[in-house]
Amino acid sequence: METRETSFELPGHTINLTVVKNVEELITDPTDEDKVPCWAEIWPAARGLSHWIWDNLRFEGEELLELGTGLGLPGIVCGLKGAKVTFSDFNPLALELAGLNAARNGLKDFKTFLGDWRNFKIDRHFSWVMGSDIFYDPKLNVHLLNVIRQVVSKGGNLLIAHPNRPATFDFINELCATAKTDQRDFVMPIIIDDPYFPYYEIHVHHIKFRSQ
Repeated sequence: METRETSFELPGHTINLTVVKNVEELITDPTDEDKVPCWAEIWPAARGLSHWIWDNLRFEGEELLELGTGLGLPGIVCGLKGAKVTFSDFNPLALELAGLNAARNGLKDFKTFLGDWRNFKIDRHFSWVMGSDIFYDPKLNVHLLNVIRQVVSKGGNLLIAHPNRPATFDFINELCATAKTDQRDFVMPIIIDDPYFPYYEIHVHHIKFRSQ
């Protein structure tokens, strides 16, 4: 797998990233959803969530789990803001690059976890859980609902970011209908280097689970 270097700019800070040079070379079977390398792109939702976290959150050593970490950008931002991050993905190559990127940006107290949402076996709870543009497939959202219920600690927090996906709104509605939560919603405008689709409005949801 060939890689290249890129950077992501935040107000007053630059994150340096090693990314896949040619994502199409990783596609071995386009008919198998598990083998489509979605993890190898820095998606607009990850960019929007990263900016929102940088501008709005500060952690004090809280444990945070990033689901579907891909190249690790939002998790790295959380680590820079004081969280103890566990990067999780079901693709070993994703975790390899996420770990490399975390280390090169100065994160020391982080972990990686290889896990499939359809059989997610992690024996810990987290004060914060987040995912950017992962709640798009109703078939997988059933499993993600179970994962969230499994890993978020009492009184914990969930961060979700997406580019206005109906399936994600449906997921949030189902989750909040079965748990006592408080919710704040934001919209982050994002411009990317794409001649056809340069502008996105990224929806960021901060869901707080009540401890009682």
